[in-house]
Amino acid sequence: MKSLIIYCSDYRNNTEKIARVFAEETGSELINIKDAGDVDIDKYKLIGFGSGVYKENLSPKLFNLVEKFNLKDKKVFVFSTSGVGITFYNNKLIKLLVSKGAKIIGSFACKGSFMAREFSNNKLFDIIGRFSQGHPNDKDIKKAERFIIRVKETSDL
Repeated sequence: MKSLIIYCSDYRNNTEKIARVFAEETGSELINIKDAGDVDIDKYKLIGFGSGVYKENLSPKLFNLVEKFNLKDKKVFVFSTSGVGITFYNNKLIKLLVSKGAKIIGSFACKGSFMAREFSNNKLFDIIGRFSQGHPNDKDIKKAERFIIRVKETSDL
């Protein structure tokens, strides 16, 4: 059995950077959601689902894909990148995964850089955007490495 990481990274490839760290550490197959069409998840022991945060949510593409899968007793983890880098945004996907019978073994989030003016004129987002520049950075990458090592140990890979 192998591991798989499916990710959606449509904006600045912040999420893809983290997905690549996870894939390297676990020897996972890495699939951009654009190429996830007919993936056979039955052959995977561990599956990671990741997305950037777009308008306060993970990508709808990821939710639509998860809806198609039978995840009964699959070990899964969720990860995201956003301007604030909090796991709160993972909760909706985690709820869906649990409803599909998956076993959640981790949730990870870190900051990803974005330009606020591309989304909003709100000054608060401008401040958050300034603090997110340069992320994911080396500290975020180290945090991701520590997370995926724990996931790997938990999943018996």
